[in-house]
Amino acid sequence: MAPLLRLLAVFPLWLLHAAGQAVGWLAFLASPTYRRRFLANAAQAGYGLGQVRGAVGQAGKLVAETPRLWFGRTPRINGCSPA
Repeated sequence: MAPLLRLLAVFPLWLLHAAGQAVGWLAFLASPTYRRRFLANAAQAGYGLGQVRGAVGQAGKLVAETPRLWFGRTPRINGCSPA
């Protein structure tokens, strides 16, 4: 699994986010259990599907950017390297 995560870590963040958005919706639509739990949690918080639709894609983005967070290069900020 680690080699796959290391491979995904080299992709640009915008591409990982686009793929994650699609994967989030795919998981929501393909998994009745995930969909039921997601909607039950939203309802418990007082929200309907229309109000949390964006969260479906955002959950996928979160999962897709994880390899980059774990295995990606440490960014340089203002020309400084991390300590």
